[in-house]
Amino acid sequence: MKKRVISMVMALCLAVSLLPGALAAGTYPFGDVPASHWAREEIQYVYDAGLMDGMENDQFLPEGTITRAMIVTILYRMAGEPAVTGSSGFQDVAKGTWYAQPVTWASANGIVKGYDGNLFKPNEAISREQMATFLYRYAQFQGYNTSDEGNLSGYTDVWTISDYAFQAMSWANAEGIITGMTSTTLVPKGTATRAQAAVIFYRFCETVVPEGGVTIPMMIRNLENSKLPKKDTLTAMAQVMLDDGFEPAFVAGALGNIQEEGACGIFESSAYIANPEMEPDYLRYMDEHYDYRNLYSGQYIYDGFSVASVYDMICELGPGGANGRGSCFGLGCMQWTSYNRIKNLVENYLEVAGSSAAITKEQVQKAEGMTISEEFRGSYKKVYTNWKSENPDLYTTDAAFAAGVKICTSYGIPVGYDTPEVQGKRGNNAVNIYNVMMGEA
Repeated sequence: MKKRVISMVMALCLAVSLLPGALAAGTYPFGDVPASHWAREEIQYVYDAGLMDGMENDQFLPEGTITRAMIVTILYRMAGEPAVTGSSGFQDVAKGTWYAQPVTWASANGIVKGYDGNLFKPNEAISREQMATFLYRYAQFQGYNTSDEGNLSGYTDVWTISDYAFQAMSWANAEGIITGMTSTTLVPKGTATRAQAAVIFYRFCETVVPEGGVTIPMMIRNLENSKLPKKDTLTAMAQVMLDDGFEPAFVAGALGNIQEEGACGIFESSAYIANPEMEPDYLRYMDEHYDYRNLYSGQYIYDGFSVASVYDMICELGPGGANGRGSCFGLGCMQWTSYNRIKNLVENYLEVAGSSAAITKEQVQKAEGMTISEEFRGSYKKVYTNWKSENPDLYTTDAAFAAGVKICTSYGIPVGYDTPEVQGKRGNNAVNIYNVMMGEA
C-alpha cells in the first residue's frame, strides 16, 4: 500500500519543488513537524521517499497554504504531463509561468473552469470544496469510479457548500478523502494546508485509484532504476505510450515484444552472403540501386546519417516500394518495412530532430515510441481495443501477459509468432516489465 502512496504524492512534491527555496531530500530535517504532529507519519514518509521537500530553513511549513495552481500542477504531473497546445484562455495565466501548461491542460479537459471574467486566480489559496471538485473531475477524466455519494446531513454547515461542489464533496466524503474538520462541520470554504493536501492525496491513492495505481512518473522511475535489458529504450517508449493514455499492462505488452525485437534506429541487414538466394527482393533492389549494403545495412540512423536524406530516399521509392508491393527496407526496433509505415516512422524522426540534420539515439527512441503509439491508435487500433474487451481487469499481470501475446500475434508478428514458445516468451516479458513498472519486482 505504501508504494501506491508514493506514486500519487510524488506529483505533490514536484509541484511544490517549483517554489523557490525548496529543500532537497535527505535526512529528515523538519523541526516544525514534531513526532506529535497529526500528519507526521505521512510527511516523514513522503519525504523519506524523496517525494515531497521542505520550503526553506529546514522547515516543511505544514500549515502553509496550497494554491490553486499547485493543485492543478499535481494533477497534471499525475496525468504524466501530456503535451499541451494553445493557451488556457484565462487572462491571469501568462504563458511561460510554471503553472501555464498544467492550467491549460486542466482547462482543456474540464478539470478546472475558473472564475467570471476569464480568471483562474492561480495564486489564490485553494478551498476544501475546490480541491474536492478538482479531484472529482480528475477522477472522472481518468475513468475512475465516482459513483459513491456520502450523507452530509450530519454536518451543520452543509448548506454552505457551493452548488457546483456539492456532488464532489459528497463523493469525497463517501470515499474518506475529505472528511469533517469536526464531527459536525465540513468547512467547505476553508483553505487547505500543505499537510492537509498531503493527507488528502494519500487518501485519494488509497481509495480511488485502481489497484496498483502507480502514477506515470513512478513507473518511469522504476524502469530507469531496473536491470531490464534495453531499459533505456523501454523507458523512452513507456513514457510516450503512458502519456498517450494506454494502460500500463498494455504498455508492458508492447515493451515485452520490443525486448525481443531489434535495436532502435537500425537499418535492416542485407548481408545474405552465405545464402544470397534468401535475400528479400526489396533488399536486392536496394543493394543494386542505392548501394544499400555498403551505405546502410546494419547501421544505425543516429550514427551520422541525414534523416532528411533517408526520407527523400523513401519518397523516391514511392508507395510501390523497392519491389512493387510496398516493401522498402526495414528500419527501427520493429523493422518497419512497408512504405506507409516506414515513411511515418521517419517523419517522426524528423519531428523530434527538429532543425538538426542528424538525430540522437534518445530522439530515435522517442520517435519509435511515437510511431508505435500512433499505430495502436490508428491502423492497429483493433489490437488495443480487442485486448481491452477480452480482459475485464486491465490492471493485472494476466492482462499484461495477454497484451504481450496479442501484440505478438497481431502487431509485431515475428517469426514463429504462432508457436506457444514465442508467445509465452513475450507474454512473460510483459509480466516482468509490468511488475517492474508497478514496483513489484
